[in-house]
Amino acid sequence: VQASLTLRFGDESSLAGKNASAQLTSALLLRGTKTKTRQQLQDEMQKLNATINIGGGLASANANISTTAENLIPAMRLAMEILRDPAFPEADFDQIRKQRVAAIDRGRTEPGTLVSNALQSNLSPYPRSDVRHVRTIDEEIEDLNKVTLDDVKSFYQKFYGASQGELVVVGKLDVGAVQQEAASLLGSWKSASPYQRILNNYKDIQLINTKIETPDKENAQFSGGQRLRMRDSDPDYAAMFMADYMFGGGITARLPDRVRNREGYSYSVSSNFSAPVQGDAAIFSVSAISNPSNTPKVEASFLNELGKTLRDGFTAAELAAAKKAIRDDRIGTRSSDGGLMNLLTAGEQYQRTLDWEAQLDARLQALTLDQVNSAFRKYVDPGKISIVKGGDFKRANVYQ
Repeated sequence: VQASLTLRFGDESSLAGKNASAQLTSALLLRGTKTKTRQQLQDEMQKLNATINIGGGLASANANISTTAENLIPAMRLAMEILRDPAFPEADFDQIRKQRVAAIDRGRTEPGTLVSNALQSNLSPYPRSDVRHVRTIDEEIEDLNKVTLDDVKSFYQKFYGASQGELVVVGKLDVGAVQQEAASLLGSWKSASPYQRILNNYKDIQLINTKIETPDKENAQFSGGQRLRMRDSDPDYAAMFMADYMFGGGITARLPDRVRNREGYSYSVSSNFSAPVQGDAAIFSVSAISNPSNTPKVEASFLNELGKTLRDGFTAAELAAAKKAIRDDRIGTRSSDGGLMNLLTAGEQYQRTLDWEAQLDARLQALTLDQVNSAFRKYVDPGKISIVKGGDFKRANVYQ
């Protein structure tokens, strides 16, 4: 049996400047409760044949449980003890903060980290005071070093609670017993900070094409991204989803087939498209890892293949193959407990049932070639794609 509990709290005003406190709060939860040490929690999980993972972000906390049917309710009680009665030991606070700072600091020389940060910052141009601001490495470390244990305790008291959230359980279970236990464990636990979703709306960006030197690194990272104005309920969503899959979503898609399989310029390359349920800041992106000497060739091939696809379009054979692959993939996702739980959890957030997934299946399978090509041409523009690449380009004598 698998269970997922998500608690949601706060809004863009109340959560401003709280990223570091939120990180450390969720990281400390498994370090002990008011009645159990960290080791005792681990022993109890072993006794219940249960795995309990606790995590969280700025506006949410979650508990994921995997256990046997007979141990589900005891495991739920243990997870709730972890969430509701944390001890916040001071020694663990200092240790976790040091570990976090060290891990972030290591990113200063990593092409993947630096490129991702630079591109995301460009695509989400929010000021430092905004919760949606993409923090630099220096800003993340500065924020962590400022946080005190009292800040963590204060964040917990102000935000944690079960006023808003979702509980999804998949597997063999007594539904009535689980609902009754959930009501008992969660019913009286209220958050002092009401939840309001933080939306990402489309913003015009300043186009960039920049390089970051990372000396002595064997691999280079190439990434590009374009903001599109769309949400996943828009008429063109299914066509863009399909077009992205055909362009770079699978190993035989156009971009990886050319750049990795035929030209051999990259170790991996793919494109991705995602659109929000609420808000309208969708994104089309591309990512590749290569030898630094090949990164200019990866960039040139990407832009050439994209231009060719926009000009000539996809073929009927590509569309038929993509429809089958996507259908098989989506069926496979729903046939596993973990995949089904993720779908249900995502749907519950937005009051969506699996009927919405079935409707998307139907829209994807009904797409015509003209619809797919038209959507790709309508939304994707090579002249609006920001590009960032990171690697030891000086040693490779490229981009100089």
